[in-house]
Amino acid sequence: MRTLAALVYVDSETLGVVGKMLAQMQRIGVAPIVVTKANDHISAVRRTHMLADAVEREGGRARPICGGVFGADVCSEPITAAIAQGQIPVIAPLAVDSGQQLRVLDSSVTALARALAALEGSMSVARLILLGGESGITAGGELQRLVNLEEDYVRLESSCERTGALQLMRTCLGILAPTAVGIVASVHADPSLVLKGLISERPTAVPQFKKPESPVVARILDGVPNYQPIYEHVKEPALIQPSQFTLLRHGFRIQRHTSLDTVDIDRLRCLLESSFQRKLDMAYFERLRHLGIQIVVAGEYQGAVIVTFEKTSGEDLPYLDKFAVLPEVQGTGMADILWDELRVACPSCMWRSRNDNGVNQKSTRERY
Repeated sequence: MRTLAALVYVDSETLGVVGKMLAQMQRIGVAPIVVTKANDHISAVRRTHMLADAVEREGGRARPICGGVFGADVCSEPITAAIAQGQIPVIAPLAVDSGQQLRVLDSSVTALARALAALEGSMSVARLILLGGESGITAGGELQRLVNLEEDYVRLESSCERTGALQLMRTCLGILAPTAVGIVASVHADPSLVLKGLISERPTAVPQFKKPESPVVARILDGVPNYQPIYEHVKEPALIQPSQFTLLRHGFRIQRHTSLDTVDIDRLRCLLESSFQRKLDMAYFERLRHLGIQIVVAGEYQGAVIVTFEKTSGEDLPYLDKFAVLPEVQGTGMADILWDELRVACPSCMWRSRNDNGVNQKSTRERY
């Protein structure tokens, strides 16, 4: 049986509510593997024990590991032994140098990611969590809720206020499995919100309501963070404040097309046929040639969104015609990445679908 694990790096001088967060992760069946920030070997040992104590105070079980992990290679035995005993390994980033002196290893998180990725048969590191003194990754003063590193990294690197966190995420998510998810949050973040993001693999939001002038009937849908309240006489929407963390995926490169002339028709046809499990009538592409279109392609034609602009009463109405993802890339965040790209390409859009279509769930959750 494979262990579902999360590699957690505490990059903050204060611990905040990290102990509570880790204990809750342990209770829901996720095995946190924790590395602490340190400036020297004394502070590394002290912080490792402080964090282990904080977990224990919250009802969790933790084991401080202050040596025996980092060397010429990473030894994973102390880590797997702690997890087998139902304990959270809290690891000091210490290694012995050539002069047999303890030193802080700056690349401890990257080295652990490589070692844990090699244990894929017995352990699945599905999450990489960086907890710092600030909330999420911001660029231009705006919190980035979802980052597609393959597409967004260059843009964010020049304007991001936490370039170190961004670079660490890019490196480690490139090492771990394509389905791995990164989360950058504050050590003071609400643990329940971070855990929601950890479980759902998508950014969450905190619903807050304006006080209405007339009675309100609020329908709370269990498990849906961004629900649409029902107002009796007030049409003002709920005010949604994004939760203060960033969710990152290694992701895919994005291509954007407004004409079929720049699209690889054969590859797009194969994607649509694989996604919908049916043969595509080639007359479909002839129809597209006579319409205004927006086509977003992700990766090597592993996912695509096709929007057509339909003539209605003299206006061009954006219509979501196709939303396709290859079966083999499901679980990599492809659908969320395409959905975000769709919202940028077409701020307003309509579509027809069956009640059980996943796109309907996204429109409810994300409030298109």
